[in-house]
Amino acid sequence: MSETLIDGMGKNFLGGSASWYKTTIILFLVLNPIFLLLSGPFITGWLLVGEFIFCLVMALRCYPLQPGGLLAIEAVVLGLASPEAVYHETAANIQVILLLIFMVAGIYFLKDLLLFIFTRILLSIRSKRTLSLVFCFTAAFLSAFLDALTVTAVVITVAGGFYAVFHKVSSGKRIDEYHDHTDDSGIGHESHEDLEGFRSF
Repeated sequence: MSETLIDGMGKNFLGGSASWYKTTIILFLVLNPIFLLLSGPFITGWLLVGEFIFCLVMALRCYPLQPGGLLAIEAVVLGLASPEAVYHETAANIQVILLLIFMVAGIYFLKDLLLFIFTRILLSIRSKRTLSLVFCFTAAFLSAFLDALTVTAVVITVAGGFYAVFHKVSSGKRIDEYHDHTDDSGIGHESHEDLEGFRSF
């Protein structure tokens, strides 16, 4: 089957991230000029900051420098920042940027180990309150050595891993089988309520 140029560009845009993520970033890029015209530079500037934070939060789905860079370039094109200001802020905060890059990359490569450790905690404690306290203390202990964003990324990674395991078990797949935890077609009706509760959590 032959692919068009648009199909190829769509697949290569932001690498192997999910299509909903790509669509969200494109929506950001399209809506920002409209917000600038409707509400002015102040609100649009804060909106861009929120979008950049979204890119950092979703860093385990897609490396944040690509969409974040696109948002920064758009801010310059829209006149919300000058190239000199972007360069100055990047140079002044290069230590923080490098810390985030390597911390997020480290969590990505250590996610199986993190999932193993937190699974041991989950299986050894039956009380929900005690489990919540242990998770809070674990996050507090990690925050003594890591920055807040990295601790949040650890918690998101572990929660996503738990959900993927729960989804795979609910769909009846074996541990060595490939499984897409975004597809609910293999889930029985009796598991849907538990699955929705897990997703809400």
